[in-house]
Amino acid sequence: MAARLLAMLVGAFTDRSRTAAHDTTGPTHQEPLPGHAPTGPLVISRRFRATPHQIRPARNFVAGILGDGHPLRDDAVLLTSELATNAVEHPSGPFDGPQEFLVTVAFVVHGMLITVQDPGSSRIPCPRDSGPDDTGGRGLALVNSLATRWGFHRDSVGTVIWFELGSPA
Repeated sequence: MAARLLAMLVGAFTDRSRTAAHDTTGPTHQEPLPGHAPTGPLVISRRFRATPHQIRPARNFVAGILGDGHPLRDDAVLLTSELATNAVEHPSGPFDGPQEFLVTVAFVVHGMLITVQDPGSSRIPCPRDSGPDDTGGRGLALVNSLATRWGFHRDSVGTVIWFELGSPA
């Protein structure tokens, strides 16, 4: 289920990235057709400009969706913050114009799947060992420690790093 949902999310980002307008920050979602009930999991996305000032709004976006009482809220917000920071600090990609990243929260049967999509980097995302005095480099190590599972997908449009929180299926 999660793999199929991830493939759907990657495809939606690819399609949106090719036709994105210059000012694409703000809510992004697809409305169901009138008279048709949504099928599948609830999926909510929002684009952010790839600047350090947009990391807090990305955290707040996830926190607002989950609400104060959600048991996975703190971990989801922390891991989203780490991946959003990576999207801002390691930019590259084929796009001219402002760089941006997309945060998507999908509620799946046993928890949630969160993706951070950006134009990509030349590096393969992997946890690294940081020294005690290093001020960075712990983001994916945190994701590796706290997430039920995580991974990445890369294509000609960019990179999607995803993580699941909750019970394994």
